[in-house]
Amino acid sequence: MRRAEKKITAVVKSRGFTWLMILASLAMGWTAYVSGVYAENVTTGGMWLPDFDTIVSCRILSAIIAVGMIGACCITLAAINKVYNILRTVSLMFVGLFTIMIAGTPELYVSLDTGVILALVILLCVNLLYSVYLSPVRTRRIFLIFFLLACGALADYAFVPFIPVYFVGVSQMRCLNLRTFFAALIGLITPLWILWGFGLLTLREFELPKPEIVYELFLAHEDMTTFMCVGLTLVIGLFLGCCNLMKILIAFNARNRAFTGVWSLMGIVTGTLCIIDFTNIWAYVPLLDICVAVQAGLFMRLFESNRAYIVILLILALYIGCFVWNLTV
Repeated sequence: MRRAEKKITAVVKSRGFTWLMILASLAMGWTAYVSGVYAENVTTGGMWLPDFDTIVSCRILSAIIAVGMIGACCITLAAINKVYNILRTVSLMFVGLFTIMIAGTPELYVSLDTGVILALVILLCVNLLYSVYLSPVRTRRIFLIFFLLACGALADYAFVPFIPVYFVGVSQMRCLNLRTFFAALIGLITPLWILWGFGLLTLREFELPKPEIVYELFLAHEDMTTFMCVGLTLVIGLFLGCCNLMKILIAFNARNRAFTGVWSLMGIVTGTLCIIDFTNIWAYVPLLDICVAVQAGLFMRLFESNRAYIVILLILALYIGCFVWNLTV
């Protein structure tokens, strides 16, 4: 690379550029809010408890909580990388990139939705999962992972597909045995058992999404801007994941391969759910953004000398374009 390109790369990786992206995303969110953007979703998620979408009806309170949850996701994501060094870099560029990506779908940025709650719970579970690497005796942490997923599943079925993902994750951490399996199983049963024991729910209250609600939700999501933005994320994630794969297999040790493998599996499952469960697509978009942002961070680290900054800046431009398109259409 030329000297000027090295300077651009250093700027893109810098903390200052990360904060600039975060501030830009906040400005984008504020612009969307004052423009009247708000996600009025038809929920299909509730199984036993009311869906997360129905918790807050006040628009300004919903926006404040949503931004707070996104901030919590950023802090958790940065903490995971700091403790476990999954990207082998101190740069937090991928955190700022995530905020721009989610701002590209402004409805999610300014409205409390299942998606940001799912993303935060998954990140907390990832942190717990990494902490049990080669430590099968830490059954309490495995119990807590599945307890959190089960709590989420009581209110939204979007949590359910990630339960088998974490069973695979426990296996990747090389700590899956009979004790950890039963710890996970008890974690799944405990929330339902507690609520049933206190008489707060019964089996008769269990319900899956009704066909007419799914049809209404399809109409509510008949929005090309949303689907185009998600489609863009899927294409970018596939490109970055394929580029990173061989480098990871060659350059990373067994521990880091296991850690990055969790993100790869999570991204594949989340992307697949966006396609096959498109009527509940907003529940998966924030997590998909996080998975792709992590892949972008890996790409920047692995291909830094090959002008990776061009790809990062192009991704930024595309999501800012999605944001503008969402506001003008």
